[in-house]
Amino acid sequence: MTLKSIKLFIIPLFFFFIQAEAQKNKNKINIDSLYNELKDKLNSTEKVDDLIYLYKKSSRTKNIRTDILNEALEIAKEIIYIKGIGVCYNRKGITARYEQDYAQSVIYHKRALSFFEQTTDTFSKAKCLTNLAVTYRKLNLEKEAFDSYFKALKLAEQINNKKGITISLNGMGNVFLNTEQYDKALHYLKKALTIETELENPRGQEYGLANVGEVFLFKKEYDSAYYYFNKSLLLSLKNPRKESTAIKYNFFGLLYQKKKEYAKSINFYQKAIPDFEKYKNNRYLSNSLINIGINQLELKQFKKAKNNIQLGLEKAIQVKSKENSTLGYKALTDYYKLTKDYKNALITQQYATVYHDSIVNEASQKNIISTQVAYETYKKDEEIQDLAKSKKISDEKAKSNYWRFIYSVLFSVVIIAGLLYLIVLLRKNSDLEIQQKNTELQNYLLYIDELERKSADNTKIEKQELSHKFDEYELSKRQIEVLKHISNGLNNTEIAEKMFVSNNTIKTHISNIYTKLDVKNRVQAIKKITSNHRFFL
Repeated sequence: MTLKSIKLFIIPLFFFFIQAEAQKNKNKINIDSLYNELKDKLNSTEKVDDLIYLYKKSSRTKNIRTDILNEALEIAKEIIYIKGIGVCYNRKGITARYEQDYAQSVIYHKRALSFFEQTTDTFSKAKCLTNLAVTYRKLNLEKEAFDSYFKALKLAEQINNKKGITISLNGMGNVFLNTEQYDKALHYLKKALTIETELENPRGQEYGLANVGEVFLFKKEYDSAYYYFNKSLLLSLKNPRKESTAIKYNFFGLLYQKKKEYAKSINFYQKAIPDFEKYKNNRYLSNSLINIGINQLELKQFKKAKNNIQLGLEKAIQVKSKENSTLGYKALTDYYKLTKDYKNALITQQYATVYHDSIVNEASQKNIISTQVAYETYKKDEEIQDLAKSKKISDEKAKSNYWRFIYSVLFSVVIIAGLLYLIVLLRKNSDLEIQQKNTELQNYLLYIDELERKSADNTKIEKQELSHKFDEYELSKRQIEVLKHISNGLNNTEIAEKMFVSNNTIKTHISNIYTKLDVKNRVQAIKKITSNHRFFL
């Protein structure tokens, strides 16, 4: 390789590294900023959910912030947010699995499950069971894994969560694949693939096709394996996603290795390596390198074989992959045997046996691990139960207060409605009374008018009669006026004052009145004038 070509290779790589680091720092700053904002908010279910979301975001950027998750858990416990506690423990279980602390992962997932069971969140419960099953598989606890997948499947079916159903079916199929029950594996994996096809989900179909192809590969039905691997590869090429295409190349590499077409096998493994390196998937990378070495041993390319096997073995040990480490040491043993270096062959054989035994021991210790998990979970049971009881009491109290409030509101509404109805009745009654009084008043006024009219008519008649009487007795106007004052009860002095004359003049008028009426006193005079009449004005 020339200096120029080296520069052309290194410079873009350098800039890619700088850009990646810059993006990583930007993401870190963004997460720190959001975290600081959340710290100032009051503790609530929304704050817990936001912290969990921020933790997930940090996981996606490969900058896992367990401090954020721990704070979310503490707040959830403080405010007795049951679902939040479950989600936090479930995430801690996933993190522990990534760190290969599988026993602790199971403990966290089972603890999460105990909280989810106190809620109505079927989706989260099913998801937690699936995570628990994955960890059980890492521990070679296939029975426990199958039971968890089966429970998750039932829950997913209850809420018709197609994605959850396919994940559970694929998990159950893989359990049977690991235990070499290939027909049962095909049953579940094909059911999952059918659902993904109905949903028109390319990613799910790609994964399902690869799983079915793997079963046929182990059954040594290579044509069927090729058919499913090829369909899966075409989907991954059409919808590229990280190292998904590289994984399909890896399957093809293994297929051709089983068919003893070693050159083709090497070609596919080599196609896979760039993406595994790009996305730092050292587990698959170690597997590809070791298998390339195995193929090269079959082709008698011993030097190349040794280099690839050793490189793959280093990466397998680095990521603590016992399966790949065992595969690497076995391949290295075969190399030393073929090159007649029996001393090193014995050493590598011993290493291969150690790794193989560690895997076997892991499987043989499943009862011990199950007991450990049960014990660790039991230690937390009392705390969980106390928390659950507190939550239940709190919920019942809240429910009781809620119904008490509802009843109070309803009672108040009834009372107010009754008062309003009474007010309406009183007002209606008042209006009726007013209307009645108005009617009575109108009738009274009409009666008064009638009386006045009759009075006016009677007065007119009486005046006419009195005038006729006065004419009959030939009384003068002044005598008639004096006679009216007498009828009103006035004495001589009062009459004199009203008429502005002397008392003697009044006495003279009265004397003349008596003479004309032929009476001796006032009473007789008035009686004579008003006889047979009601009014005298």
